[in-house]
Amino acid sequence: MLDSKDVRRKTIELSCNSGAGHLAPSLSCTEILTVLFRDFLKFTVGSPHDTSRDRLIFSKGHGAYSYYVILNELGFLPDYELENFYKDEASIKGCLTQNLDYMIEAGTGSLGHGLPIAVGMAQAFKMQNMDNKVVCIVGDGEMQEGSNFEALSLAYRFKLDNLLLIVDGNGLQAMSQISDVGLDNSRLAKVLNTYTDNFSKIDGHNEQKLKDVFTKFFHEKNDTLSIIFCDTIKGKGIKMIENSIPHHYRCPTQDGYVIGDELE
Repeated sequence: MLDSKDVRRKTIELSCNSGAGHLAPSLSCTEILTVLFRDFLKFTVGSPHDTSRDRLIFSKGHGAYSYYVILNELGFLPDYELENFYKDEASIKGCLTQNLDYMIEAGTGSLGHGLPIAVGMAQAFKMQNMDNKVVCIVGDGEMQEGSNFEALSLAYRFKLDNLLLIVDGNGLQAMSQISDVGLDNSRLAKVLNTYTDNFSKIDGHNEQKLKDVFTKFFHEKNDTLSIIFCDTIKGKGIKMIENSIPHHYRCPTQDGYVIGDELE
């Protein structure tokens, strides 16, 4: 069974053993991904092309290392891909590239594209009277992209009750605080609340709270899309990179970090 502490440890090892940056944005969404895959998303191990499965669009594709670890734990991503990560031998990259054999739905990392893809998928499922759920995880900085709000308008217009948007609200983006570039997260949350009747703002590292809000989306009747704004900590688990702007892209081993030190 997936365990978020184990996923976090393996995520750190994946980055530090390969020298890959973008560890910090991969750690803020560890619990979100763990709870989704362990307790809610519908899929069949060994059948990545099953048309009845739910879809996850991971739009903040630069922070995908916990996603890779979970796909490996579930048997979708082969061991050799992680062993060769950040080498020419691996097909997985620092940013997500689509690989349906690995149950990676879309190439993302060029921000602002994941939610429009998810909206299209959700509408397609509804048009075909299919009961698949679509979940899209975006970064808070990514919500400065206008394409996301165009997609939200369509999601509201088409009453996409099969769509869940999760915002990983860690308060930082590539080179700055979120509030230094666009709306601070308190205001962003208020704006997003206007697009749905099913809005929640929670601690994104609290697994019980995640379960509570995911249960409403996956197991109760909704009339509109659902949005969950998760307050998270960038670099969660390693004190030296938590809430650190330079460590958006910087591997902590460059600053003397040794695997296992300070791991919460």
